[in-house]
Amino acid sequence: MSKENVQAQLQENIKIIYHRAVDADKALAELRKQKTAGFAHIFTNDTPFTNHSDTFLPYVEELAADLQAIQTDNEEHYRTQLPAIVVKIELLFKTLNAFKENLKAKQ
Repeated sequence: MSKENVQAQLQENIKIIYHRAVDADKALAELRKQKTAGFAHIFTNDTPFTNHSDTFLPYVEELAADLQAIQTDNEEHYRTQLPAIVVKIELLFKTLNAFKENLKAKQ
């Protein structure tokens, strides 16, 4: 797969994650109103994310910035950063899916 195709696929995944994150953040806001969401961060400090937030969108923004960086940087930076971006995408998909399933189970 060419570099352009990989980047297009990454962008598509980030778009999907963005929409899911918006929905999840709305649900989190509602849970906070009900005082049932009592945690400091979505991800622990041992993940590849440098952001630490109690909502999903800052993680999506970090991911989008990472993708932007590898599109403009040299080939070596692309090769070294691509695996980290893929891991972040996987973590967000898994966490957002688990959050959605957890919400469904509580309804």
